[in-house]
Amino acid sequence: MNYLPVYYFIAALIVGACNQKTIEQKTLNTFPNITVFDVQRKISAKNDILLLDVRNEAEFQGPLGHITGAVLIPIQELDQRVDELNGHKEKEIIVICRSGNRSQRGTRILSSHGFNAVNMLGGMMAWNDLQ
Repeated sequence: MNYLPVYYFIAALIVGACNQKTIEQKTLNTFPNITVFDVQRKISAKNDILLLDVRNEAEFQGPLGHITGAVLIPIQELDQRVDELNGHKEKEIIVICRSGNRSQRGTRILSSHGFNAVNMLGGMMAWNDLQ
């Protein structure tokens, strides 16, 4: 009896399962982003958004400054303080940090709690480049 077709079938199942795992992994690692240009446009249009800065107090007040009206909740406190944002569930929350790394983490945290959160690409460094 020729088992070659059976081996091909099993190999195809294994490859398909591995590809599905890769697709699921990529899906889990994605999150919405927004450019500083689009953030500036939303602010100018007076869209109902919340700017959430996840840097620490010293950075918020420091040389890069902060966007007027931004709420400060440092990333290391966000998981414990997420309930403070419950009144903003209907808003788009734009998460900001220095360069865009901590805000990615903040976006994931908020999204996992049911918020409509987006990561501002480039953070305050990119924001200040616009000024």
